[in-house]
Amino acid sequence: MGAKKRGTPEFCVVLAGPEYGMNVGMAARAMRNFGFSDLRLVSPRGGIMPDAVKYSKHAVGLLKKAGKHRTLREAVRGCGFVVGTTGILKRNKGTIRSAVPLKKFCAGLGGHAGEKVALVFGREGIGLNEKEISACDLLVHVEADSGYPVLNLGHAVAVVLYSVRAARGKGNGVREERLSPPERRALTHMFNKMAARYRIRNPKRCKVAFARVLARANPTKDEGHALLNVFRLALEELGGKDDAQTDSQ
Repeated sequence: MGAKKRGTPEFCVVLAGPEYGMNVGMAARAMRNFGFSDLRLVSPRGGIMPDAVKYSKHAVGLLKKAGKHRTLREAVRGCGFVVGTTGILKRNKGTIRSAVPLKKFCAGLGGHAGEKVALVFGREGIGLNEKEISACDLLVHVEADSGYPVLNLGHAVAVVLYSVRAARGKGNGVREERLSPPERRALTHMFNKMAARYRIRNPKRCKVAFARVLARANPTKDEGHALLNVFRLALEELGGKDDAQTDSQ
C-alpha cells in the first residue's frame, strides 16, 4: 500500500461474486492508482481472469496475487471492520441497510486507527446479497445522482479508494481518541447478552441493528466507557432475574 501514516487503518478490497473480467481488471488498476495492494475475490465467475488481466494494465501483478475465497466470511478473516458498499438504500425486507454517505465514513477513519478494514463491493447485477449485507459492520454509499445512483463496479472501487486515500492523507480524525476495536466488541457482546434475556421476535436483526448504530456513531473513548458502565450494571441486575420479558418488536 505504499507509505502509511502511523496509526491509520489498513485496507483490503473485496469483490464479492464479480461477473465480468473487465471490471475486476479496472478495480485492480484503481487499487494500483491509489496505492492499495490487498485484493480478495469471492467466488469470481469462471473464465473472467483473461479479461481481468487485460484491463488491469500495470496492476497485473497485484491481480495475480489476489486471494481467492469461497465466501465473504472467509475473505474478511483477519479484518476488524467490514464495510459494504451499496447504491440501493432500500430494498430487501430481511436486511438493515441504513447506509451512510462515503464522505461521512471517510471523516471517521480515525476511529479505526491500526485496524484492518475490508471494503466490500458486490456483483455487477445484484450487488451484495442479504447474507453478505448482514455480515457487514457498516454500509456506505457513494453520493451519486438520485436519478441513477448505481455505479459500475470498477468506477465504484475507484471513487471509494480515491476518497479513502484523500481522507487518510489529511489525517482526518487520526489523533481523536475513539473506542478501540476490543472495546467495541465488548460493548456489542454485552448488548447481545442483554438482548438474549428477552423474547425478541428477530434477535439476529436486533443484533445487526445495534452493530450498525455503533459503527455509524463511532463513539469517543469517554462515550464508549460510559455505555460500557451502564451495560455492565444492567447485566449485573439482569443476572439475578430469570423471568424473560416480551418487547414490542
